[in-house]
Parts: sequence; C-alpha cells; structure tokens
Amino acid sequence: MSRFHQRLNEDLQDPEFAEAFNDMSVDIALLQVLEEARKALNVSEKELAERMGVQRPTVTRLFNAAHPNPTLDTIADILRALGLQAEIKISPATRGMRLFPLRPRLFVAKRNCL
Repeated sequence: MSRFHQRLNEDLQDPEFAEAFNDMSVDIALLQVLEEARKALNVSEKELAERMGVQRPTVTRLFNAAHPNPTLDTIADILRALGLQAEIKISPATRGMRLFPLRPRLFVAKRNCL
C-alpha cells in the first residue's frame, strides 16, 4: 500500500474528515461520469459550453477543478445539454434501517402584486 493510501486510511478514521472526503468524492465521481458521457457523445467542451449558455473556460474549470462543487442546477444544465437524464435513488445507509415514506412536496412562493 502506498504512503498516500496509508495516510488516507488514517485520515478516514476521523469522522469529520471522512464525511467531507465522501461528499467530495461523490462530486468528483459524478463529474467523471458526465465527462465520460460528453466524450462518448463526441461533444467538445466548446460545444457543451455553447449548449449550456456559458463560456468554455467555465466548463473546462468545472471538469478540471481540484475541488469541484457543482450545484444541482449546474448538473441539470449539463445533463440537458447532453440530452441525458439522471435518477437519484435514496436508500438507507445502513442495513436494517427502515426508510420512512418520502413524499415530495412543491412549495411555491406567491408574490404580492400591487
């Protein structure tokens, strides 16, 4: 095992570090999948940027940042620009944990019109 992985395993013993690392690795994994999809669809970064209505450096930075932190809106924009859709599955993190019924609710703020 490399020194890096030894140190990482030690650091992952700290719950706060482990949570932050897992959160970050999810972002990175999602962006890697989107980058692979972009390449498989033969869409250049320039073309993706045009489809998203942003500058090319924005797309390049998103896929190459050391610490990416895309918003759900950005992920949705990328998916839409690539003609893809995604599903989010929510399930218990531990075995035996019951998942309570989830019912999505839409809250619409009303504007006061004069």
